[in-house]
Amino acid sequence: MIRASLLFYLFFFSITSYAEDTWVSVQPSYREVSFIGFSRARHDMVLSSEVAGKVKRVYVDVGDTIPRSGRVSCLDSTFTTLDINSTKNDIKQAQIDITYYKKQVRRYQDLVKKKSVSVSQLDDMQRELSTAENKEQSKQILIQRQQETLERHCIKAPWGWSVDERYVEEGQWIDIGNQVVKVGNYTTLLVPFALSVDELNALKKNKKNLNVWLPDYKQKIPAQIERISPAFDETSRKIQVDLSLNKKLPARRGGLRVELTLKIPDASGVFLIPSKTLEKRFEETWVERKKGGSLLVELLGNVNNELVRIKSAELKIGDQLKILR
Repeated sequence: MIRASLLFYLFFFSITSYAEDTWVSVQPSYREVSFIGFSRARHDMVLSSEVAGKVKRVYVDVGDTIPRSGRVSCLDSTFTTLDINSTKNDIKQAQIDITYYKKQVRRYQDLVKKKSVSVSQLDDMQRELSTAENKEQSKQILIQRQQETLERHCIKAPWGWSVDERYVEEGQWIDIGNQVVKVGNYTTLLVPFALSVDELNALKKNKKNLNVWLPDYKQKIPAQIERISPAFDETSRKIQVDLSLNKKLPARRGGLRVELTLKIPDASGVFLIPSKTLEKRFEETWVERKKGGSLLVELLGNVNNELVRIKSAELKIGDQLKILR
């Protein structure tokens, strides 16, 4: 939502000591444009289950902060644990076989030297040793897969993030790919705005001292430019810009109303001058320049009781005008 108001930036006019301080400088005219945006998480993600099973435990609820363990929910892992124990037993048996066949190979090597057994018998024993070693390696790979599967029975999220939505309950059966929770990173908030080229230039010009206003909290806080989209929306003719907020935040959540105010230079030839420099002649408005004499200008309106906006193609910033009253 955007609301623009024709409020103008006020300048202090420098008065020159000439002819009893009767001259003032022409200053540029600005208009203030305000935009309203709403905060959102810097990042969000939906976590899904990578295995099928019954939900054994849910550790978090909507609004909770993810603990250091990262756990949000765990599935029943009884059968996977049993598979791991079985594989461990197979590995132990394979290791026993390896020890036995190594002894047999050494024994047959000695017997071959004594010509008590044939070389083919030694080859058979070495083949049995290789088979046992390959079996042990295969079981080691299998147990790594099973342990990885066991680890994935617990769904984890980044520490410090917050839970936006929870989709499962304890005792519920879920399949692979079922959504478990949606979490968001609210340590830094993003506020999207759609700006024109002039508005974006004004934002960049003030990026080192950028502040926004939180109307609901009556608070001004610092902001930074997070990213500027290189794309251009042809419908709105605007450029997408995200501001980031992470300091002095009264709350870290989505939906905070944020007001961004930018000072946009007026069109070329529009200036601010004191109303006391104006002279009315037959419904026309004149000013007197320090160099060039009287000049006809177009009066655009009052800024306040002391300042007015005028338009003239012959004036430039810094020109001296005479105070007439």
